[in-house]
Amino acid sequence: MRNASCVSIIVSLLMSLLRSGSAFSSDKSQRLVALVTGANKGIGREIAKLLADESSNITVILACRTDGKKIAQELGVDHSVYIDLADKTSIDQCAEYVKKEFGRLDILINNAAICFNDPTLYGTVAHTPFEKQADITIKTNYFGTRRLCQVVMPLLELSQQPRIINIASSAGRLAILRSQEKVDMFTDPNLQISQLDEHMKAFVSAVEDSVHADQGWPNTCYGMSKLGIIALTKILARDHPTMRVNSVDPGYCATDQNNNQGVRPAACGAVTPFLLATTNDAVSGLHWFDEQEIQW
Repeated sequence: MRNASCVSIIVSLLMSLLRSGSAFSSDKSQRLVALVTGANKGIGREIAKLLADESSNITVILACRTDGKKIAQELGVDHSVYIDLADKTSIDQCAEYVKKEFGRLDILINNAAICFNDPTLYGTVAHTPFEKQADITIKTNYFGTRRLCQVVMPLLELSQQPRIINIASSAGRLAILRSQEKVDMFTDPNLQISQLDEHMKAFVSAVEDSVHADQGWPNTCYGMSKLGIIALTKILARDHPTMRVNSVDPGYCATDQNNNQGVRPAACGAVTPFLLATTNDAVSGLHWFDEQEIQW
């Protein structure tokens, strides 16, 4: 999609938001609290920018591994906190910061993730053998995100309209699984988080033993981590019916993860997460792309 088309989408969706009305009061004494992970660049930064610029009644907390204070200053945001999804202590400290400063959380946007295509992170794939990519990718993208959801859940439960928006990817579509048995495992309507955890661990073990293809697993660690995030989204939506929990495919946006080769600007990928965070629609357990529900 060309940049002009993305700009058109952004304008049209924001006008739709203004016509339908925000989900929240403009009373500054009733400010909502939103935590955006990976907000120092790319899609996360654009989401935080939309929340901070458009919604005067939303307090945005940037949760970043790097440059949090710098980006907060650039966006005019008052709060930033360090988080590294591969570090349980930092995740717990992030939740404690939100609890201490605000006492509750209204909006959690899980955007942070790693990908070995990102030259600013661990280097190119050529420098890291595939069998060594699985553990850190799943540990960070899936288990780190899952833990953050777990530790802030008590704070979300104190909100009148709690929302979780998980940034996923088309890389995590069910079609990457190479057997119907694997598809059935992840789409089981009774799937529990503990079982999902074991499925993700099984993928890592299979990759490390170089038997993942024989067992029906995909040849993508990033895609598998995002598939896990979409499955987690559906479990959380089922288990927490008073919350609005959704996942979003932002599209192939130009970010560091793809060396800025994406065909859409990051601002375009930020619009649907922003709308899910701020509009009145009581939708949950769905997967989205450009304001439309899509099949997983």
